[in-house]
Amino acid sequence: MSIEKMTMMNIVGDIDSLDNVLKDLLKTRKVDLVSAASQIEKSNFLFDVSYKNVDLLVDLNDIRSFEKSEECQEMFQKGKKLEAVLNLEFEVEKIDENIKLASKDELNDELESICSEVSEPSRRIEALKKEQEYLDNFHTNSFNEMEGFPIKVEDLRNMDYFDFKMGIFTKENIHKVKKNYENILAVILHTGSSSEGEVYFVFYPNKLELEISRILRSLNFKEIFLPKAYAGTPNEIKDNIESQKEKLNFEINQQQRIIDEIKEKYSDRIKTIMEQVWISSKLDDIKEKVAFSSHFFYISGWVSVSDKDEVKKALEGNDPLIIKYEHEENAESPTKLKNNWFFRPFEWLVNLYGTPGYNEIDPTPFVGISYMLLFGIMFGDLGQGFVMVIAGYFLSKKMELFGGLISRIGLASMLFGLLYGAVFGIETLIPALWMKPFENINDILMVAIFVGVSALLVAYIYAIINAYKRRDIEEGVFGKEGIAGVILYITMLVIVGGSMLGLSIIPVPVLVGIAVIALSAIIFRLPLTHMIEGKRPLHGDDISGYYVESIFSLVETFLGMLSGTISFIRVGAFALTHVGLFLAFETIGHMMGSTVGNVIVLIIGNIFILGLEGLIVFIQGMRLQYYELFSRYYRGDGREFNPVRLGK
Repeated sequence: MSIEKMTMMNIVGDIDSLDNVLKDLLKTRKVDLVSAASQIEKSNFLFDVSYKNVDLLVDLNDIRSFEKSEECQEMFQKGKKLEAVLNLEFEVEKIDENIKLASKDELNDELESICSEVSEPSRRIEALKKEQEYLDNFHTNSFNEMEGFPIKVEDLRNMDYFDFKMGIFTKENIHKVKKNYENILAVILHTGSSSEGEVYFVFYPNKLELEISRILRSLNFKEIFLPKAYAGTPNEIKDNIESQKEKLNFEINQQQRIIDEIKEKYSDRIKTIMEQVWISSKLDDIKEKVAFSSHFFYISGWVSVSDKDEVKKALEGNDPLIIKYEHEENAESPTKLKNNWFFRPFEWLVNLYGTPGYNEIDPTPFVGISYMLLFGIMFGDLGQGFVMVIAGYFLSKKMELFGGLISRIGLASMLFGLLYGAVFGIETLIPALWMKPFENINDILMVAIFVGVSALLVAYIYAIINAYKRRDIEEGVFGKEGIAGVILYITMLVIVGGSMLGLSIIPVPVLVGIAVIALSAIIFRLPLTHMIEGKRPLHGDDISGYYVESIFSLVETFLGMLSGTISFIRVGAFALTHVGLFLAFETIGHMMGSTVGNVIVLIIGNIFILGLEGLIVFIQGMRLQYYELFSRYYRGDGREFNPVRLGK
């Protein structure tokens, strides 16, 4: 339950073994690579001057970075084309990390060979389907209304004084034709239908060709050009079309059989090739962070101290390698959280706000305990909590951390359901082990305040420790979230709490004196810090502005302490709301006048409470964490440890 210690690992090896080294690093999933060129530029990539390192040191004068290659992208496109044509599916998550890589030229040549073999039957099928689609769209039903028509199409083509056009009108445009039919010197016959509209024959004197063409264009007439091969009566043409479609289907099936044979022959090989292309592409991506010279490569990356030996062992087969670890930790170190199975899902809440800085305390355990406590108080119900546990279990199959989070707050809800004696809102099935919120309103509100004060005090302690880790005396000792701030807050609690309870453990004048000292420390925090650190001048350039700002910040400090404490009253209020909502549904159920109706209303009520109120309470818990607690001690400005790996 901490942030793992990190170390910078620098690797140098022969340029010819680079791909194997990177592949082994990908398999470990333990190394977060950074730019080796930038490390060399910052002089963070140093090796002992010795005889065996002479060539290495000389080559450092010729450092370059890899340029992005387009070869893998081109092979991906070929692979996608083959997957589409052959109906294959390539799953990145199931890549064999131990696969032996061929050269890119070999992979590309093999893909090109398969593509050329697939190309002709694929092109032929596409052309045949287009021809089939053309027949389906325009000709299949075009002659339905002319069944039994005795005149042959070739006779119509050979008319001396008349001509004809065949085409499609939309319903809207044929309506216009009918309205103006008496003004059109043509005979318009409905012959059938198509996917785009109704099919018509238009007969007109050939001397009126230009006029009729103009009119038809204005009506968006889409002409169908009948090939000369279409001869005979409409019935004969229909039979001819059906015969053509059968031939097309037969040829498509023949070409598809060729495709299926190619699939059976190459499917496994294509998947293997695409796995290698994926790995090569991944290697190309991470090579952008690798530097190289004429003979050597240079790799830099963060690795946790606990994983050093495992990474080193994974690279043993790539000798000779020079591996050096820099143990100097700095703010650039990535953050790798280390929590047990129970608290790990709460990393989702923490990372949603921001990744902890390397020199911050991991707040995950505190977030886990406090969030479960807050949620349990607000949403205590044994039955509804059990539903959340089950829902979280199934959610974790797809979203591991979020599902685990839901299960854990469901457990908290079940625990407080036992304490409240509530099962699916019903408070008469089991006895309350602690109290019933609706019958102890003042008590539940006081518990909420107590939990809030306790959480705030822990937040102050975290803030002081984080400031110490940053060596920040100003904020850690004299800041409003530092030692001075927590003393002021405790003093205020004792004064207000003592007056409300009628207790006087410490005399009020003493408490006031302590508060004044804490306030003074907050006001004079900058000069006091500079005095301790031996810095001069004690103030900045604008002394008056500093003190005006400090005095006004005291108002913000008092308001923050007051509002932060009172804000936790809503925890008790939501506990009461949870009971009140169910009572409302229970009342509606009794009004139904039947047992079945009552049960249905109670089921609907539980679904509503689980869905809507559960979401509201979930968000409210997040709000208390982020705005009342995180704002006092947590920055979340770190960089998440992101090891290189295969797959998505």
